[in-house]
Amino acid sequence: MAIEGIMENVASDITSATKTLFETMIMLDLKYDNSFFEDDTQIKTDVIGMVSFTGKYHGVIALFCSKKFALKVASTMLMTDLTDFTNEVKDAVGEVSNMIAGNVKTKLTAQYGEMNLSIPIVIAGEGLSITAVNNHPVVAETTLSCFSKDPWLMTPFISSGEKFDVGLLLKESSK
Repeated sequence: MAIEGIMENVASDITSATKTLFETMIMLDLKYDNSFFEDDTQIKTDVIGMVSFTGKYHGVIALFCSKKFALKVASTMLMTDLTDFTNEVKDAVGEVSNMIAGNVKTKLTAQYGEMNLSIPIVIAGEGLSITAVNNHPVVAETTLSCFSKDPWLMTPFISSGEKFDVGLLLKESSK
C-alpha cells in the first residue's frame, strides 16, 4: 500500500482515538472534519504537543492548538479553572498528545508490527525564532511555527468553539 493510503488509514485512527479521548476523559464536545494534506511547510500555532514513533514506519503525531484551548483542556482535565499557561497546562497537552499517539500505536502495531513511542514534547511560545531548512531563521510574531519539508496530514477538530488539529508525518523505515 502506498504511504498516502497508510497515512489516510492512520488519520482515521487519529480521529477515532481523539473522539474517544474527548468523550471519555476530557468530557468536551468534539466535532471533526475530513483529513487533508497541508502542503504549506510552515504551520503556525501557539502550542504543539508531539510524540514521535519508530518501527516499520516512523514519524510524528502532533497536536496543534491555541493557548486558550490548551488552558480549556487542562482546566477540564484537572477540574479547576486555569488562567495562566503553566507547567500543568503543558503537562496536560503532553498527556493528550500521548494518549492519542498511544491509541494510534495500538492499532498500528496490530497491522504493522511493534512500534515505540517517545515521551511527549510540548512547545509553546510567542515570538520564537526557529531555524528552518538551509539555516534561514524565521521569527513568528505571535505564534510558533513548525517547519517540515514533507506535508502534514492534518485532521481538524473543533471543541468548545476552538479549532485544533492533529497532524501526522509518516515515513517507511529503512529495511
